[in-house]
Amino acid sequence: MASDYQEIKKKRVGIGYAVNGLKYALKHEINMRVHFLITSMVIIFGFLFSISIVEWVLLILTIGLVLTAEVFNTAVEVMLDYLAPDWHPTAGVIKDLTAGGVLIASVIAAVIGLIIFFPKVMILFW
Repeated sequence: MASDYQEIKKKRVGIGYAVNGLKYALKHEINMRVHFLITSMVIIFGFLFSISIVEWVLLILTIGLVLTAEVFNTAVEVMLDYLAPDWHPTAGVIKDLTAGGVLIASVIAAVIGLIIFFPKVMILFW
């Protein structure tokens, strides 16, 4: 039976792999950096407009959806580049599909952001 120390060490190593994956995505994917920039802006606006706890939960879930979609998209792209280094139409379709998933998540995030922030911004102008 593994000791508590060994279990903690295994979990820490697993988290390390996850952090390495996020570092890779941030370093190699401009879209991931754009998503993080927008995420930072949304969080700042959330504090500036004192959004409700429900609005925070919706934003956090939405941010998680977009970032997760982008990480999966990056993983699929890297895997296909490894498995099919020469261009192949099927690999192109697969990449387009995963990019489409990111687009769907991003549009949903934008709509939720508008629903939450638009009324608050409009109050400033009335």
